[in-house]
Amino acid sequence: MANKVKSKKSPTTRSGRTSRSRISSKNQITIPVEVLRAKGMSQGDEVEFVLNDAGFIEVHPLGVIGPLAFAGSFTHIFEGFDLERERESWNR
Repeated sequence: MANKVKSKKSPTTRSGRTSRSRISSKNQITIPVEVLRAKGMSQGDEVEFVLNDAGFIEVHPLGVIGPLAFAGSFTHIFEGFDLERERESWNR
């Protein structure tokens, strides 16, 4: 009897897992970990569902949006700005 050579799976593929999911009774799906890792997505990321022209559902990760998306990004603009003086000018 000849020895069978086992094929090596990629490190992101878990034994016994496929890239399939089932829709729950609450219309929820679980995205397979292999897909999440390949797209660089993680818990809490927002996604958008798009029905393309071929009739397939596409899942697109969304960037950070909202009021805190740019928090702390422009602090250099206010270097040397006297906030206290500015606030005093508001009190008439």
